[in-house]
Amino acid sequence: MTEKRVVLIISCLVIVLITIPYVYAFQAGSAEFDFGGFLINPTDGHSYLAKMQLGFQGDWKFALPYTAEPGEGAYLFLFYISLGHLARIANLSLIAVFHIVRVISAIFLLWTLNIGFKGIFINKPKLQTLGFAIAVLGSGVGWLAVVFGKFTSDFWVAEAYPFLSMYTNPHFSLGLGLMILAIIPGPGRQSRGYAMLGIALGIVQPFAVVIVILVLSIQAAIELLKYGDKASDRIKESKPIKKLLFFGVGGGFVLLYQYSSILADPVLSVWNQQNITESPDLLDLVISLSPCLILAILGAVKGWKNQQGRLIIGWVAVSLILIFIPWNLQRRFLTGIYVPLAGLSVFGIEAIIEKISIRFRTVAIVLACLILPTNIIVVMSGIQAASCQDQQIYISTAIAEGIDWISGNSEQEAIVLASGNNGLFIPSMTGRKTIYGHPFETIDAEREKNFVEKFFLGGLSAEMSHLQLALKGVDYIFYEIGLNQDLASRMKEMGYPLVFSNDKVEIYMVTQQ
Repeated sequence: MTEKRVVLIISCLVIVLITIPYVYAFQAGSAEFDFGGFLINPTDGHSYLAKMQLGFQGDWKFALPYTAEPGEGAYLFLFYISLGHLARIANLSLIAVFHIVRVISAIFLLWTLNIGFKGIFINKPKLQTLGFAIAVLGSGVGWLAVVFGKFTSDFWVAEAYPFLSMYTNPHFSLGLGLMILAIIPGPGRQSRGYAMLGIALGIVQPFAVVIVILVLSIQAAIELLKYGDKASDRIKESKPIKKLLFFGVGGGFVLLYQYSSILADPVLSVWNQQNITESPDLLDLVISLSPCLILAILGAVKGWKNQQGRLIIGWVAVSLILIFIPWNLQRRFLTGIYVPLAGLSVFGIEAIIEKISIRFRTVAIVLACLILPTNIIVVMSGIQAASCQDQQIYISTAIAEGIDWISGNSEQEAIVLASGNNGLFIPSMTGRKTIYGHPFETIDAEREKNFVEKFFLGGLSAEMSHLQLALKGVDYIFYEIGLNQDLASRMKEMGYPLVFSNDKVEIYMVTQQ
């Protein structure tokens, strides 16, 4: 079988594996429960839909949907806001557009991975195919940790792994594909095009811009060092320097705008301070990136002798250094790290075969047995969760009916106080703001979460509740029946009329007296 056919078969298999669980999950809905649209990390998934709602309603500026705090907003998250505009123009649901673009982005990533490994292993089709297969199908050995009750990063840090990126959302796949185009040289790629790559990557995956700039800087430095005293004469002619400059200008402009906009807006500034995504601990990281990490170490010497090998060694080094720098968003720099590790692991396999009398196919089979199970578990877990209508990924149809009422009967600027997980769903399904709904995208999230819990569990007096609702500008109270049997009498005491009810939900309109 030719290498081209193997790549095509693997690509088709991946598209099937990232699609079938979602199709099944949608079909597994019932009269009582609807699939929420996300098999992994529904909290962030619904936050992406909430951003799409902004575009669906005709906006281009991003303002936090999970907080009542006013703010001018800024041109952030333009990728998802654009998808919202697309959904409106195409007259499609947001979740349909999300998954259509997710699959398209996955195809784009598969294409870039294919040409990327061709660029690394020039004129070596077998190695190109092996690197591609490892990158798109592989993961860590977290499946072994499951036996000991551990849940490692290779099950949930989707941005680090191509397969998990394609399975989870569109911007991880699209961003990783753009990273590959920017880092790994390809035929016919002009230096000026790197400015557009920088802008596009800055919009889709901002943190990846930093990784690419540093990797391109290493590439440029290595080339200039080759010329010694004549390096200054080569600067104007150096392609790596040109790539770095053009990409740096494009991507740097986007990052500078985003950072200055966040600092200039008091609301977004607080959001940025509480947006904490720390890196996994060292043991977790080793488990989640092995065996490719181990093979990469073994193949580093052999890879360093190759120009493209030095490039992906720089990529791995940059990512590993950045994730251990102590700041709030360390984990974001794991983006795409499995791709260069897959490339270096091929060098490692070559080194093993050269030193030990072992067949290439034997090594490939052993490696497959180690790197495939985690992703198989991910896919099967999604199907299992759908088959039992796991309420972490399914929404009660009665609750959805109440949310639909909010969508059809409230003003676009309405603010809703919601109980339970409904504060997460309302912005993503209606575009209305909630007091609390997301641990990072609600300003002073812990304080607001405590207020919501006290309100619905009867921990506040009627007078204090009325005062707080007025201060926060709440227009509707969305109550999931069962949290507090005395809520109806409290609402009556405060003079708030019941405007919607079913067997699961009561919605009260807040009136100021």
